[in-house]
Amino acid sequence: MVMGERQLKVGLRVRDLRRSADLYLRLGFKEIPNLEQPNLRYLTFGHTWLILSDLTAHGYHTEEAERAARSQRLGVGFVLTIPTTDLDRSYAVWREEGLAVTVEPEDAGWARIFYGRDPDGYEVMFEEFRA
Repeated sequence: MVMGERQLKVGLRVRDLRRSADLYLRLGFKEIPNLEQPNLRYLTFGHTWLILSDLTAHGYHTEEAERAARSQRLGVGFVLTIPTTDLDRSYAVWREEGLAVTVEPEDAGWARIFYGRDPDGYEVMFEEFRA
């Protein structure tokens, strides 16, 4: 079996590859070394991969896709949900990074949650499930 053959992967185009990778690493993601592709960062969370690609340096499948990604606000309609065992810590990291919080921490019934926008405008929801 080839590494990554059976994992769900989510790809995000980002303006600052280093800043985005550093943020997600602080939130508990792990990095898979990737020296062959400097415009990509492969991160994992459990069995799911988060592939960050440089908005301007990584290729597109069509010219239309490239124009749309470069001209529109990134992240519209997309939510990345990250489970956490310490919502307060995740919230503190988010605030330390100076990122927007769109829903303050609250009890949603099944979990404590909060929402924010990452450096590229992608909406991220954090959820801390009850023990």
